[in-house]
Amino acid sequence: MRFEALVYIQGVVLMNDDTSIGAAVFTTLRWDTGKVAWLHEHLDRLRKHADKHGIEWPDDFDNRLSSAIPNDDGNLCRIQLNRDGKVEIFLRNSNYPNSPLRAISQVAPRFPDSVQGTKHAAWDGYQDARSQAISGGAHIALLVHDGAVVDGDRCTPILLDKDGVAYAPSPEGGGVDSITLGILKSAIEVAGIPFRHARLTETMLGRASEVIVVGTGVCVAWLNEIDGQQIGTNSPGPLYKTCNTAFELALDGAWTTLG
Repeated sequence: MRFEALVYIQGVVLMNDDTSIGAAVFTTLRWDTGKVAWLHEHLDRLRKHADKHGIEWPDDFDNRLSSAIPNDDGNLCRIQLNRDGKVEIFLRNSNYPNSPLRAISQVAPRFPDSVQGTKHAAWDGYQDARSQAISGGAHIALLVHDGAVVDGDRCTPILLDKDGVAYAPSPEGGGVDSITLGILKSAIEVAGIPFRHARLTETMLGRASEVIVVGTGVCVAWLNEIDGQQIGTNSPGPLYKTCNTAFELALDGAWTTLG
């Protein structure tokens, strides 16, 4: 099985030199009428990303966060820290359909090594990849660098190899460290599925028994197609079932009220 778009873009590198990269950092959480899920984990990552960009963490961050709560509707909450110390919150709705989802491969945006893998102001490359996926009749974009899938446009891919081992992209590939993946790792292994990081190459995708994506917006979903090629068994498998159940259970106890 060959994923033509993935093969085509193996050698392509798009380096983003946008000067706005360090203007802000952000993180996106589940939102439910003033409550957010996994607030501690998201703010911990936000602070680490701010440090990488040299953005000072305000001493009164909690107060600024409380003052920024909007009256909008949505089920996702983007918390953003700007270089000038301003904290902003933006609400929106997740718009993923039910599984199975279709994916296409796109070139992964690249940034300076010091900030690769952080969520920052110059996020157009990720947004463009998602737009290209939707315009191409897919639901998500899988981001490719150096011949391997390193990330998703707003999610992290995990595949279950035919040998029964689950693999997620290697951190060295430059993908964003996933809060959702961090929550699900232990559940995967408790279910008797060994978990590893690896380069998710075309060969691995082609022989995978299933491929899922996880993230704040998509939650847990399974894929049945990449670049027009069927993957897996065209049905939800043990990796999806394990992660979906674990996510729902963890979400029940993850809520914190803002303000």
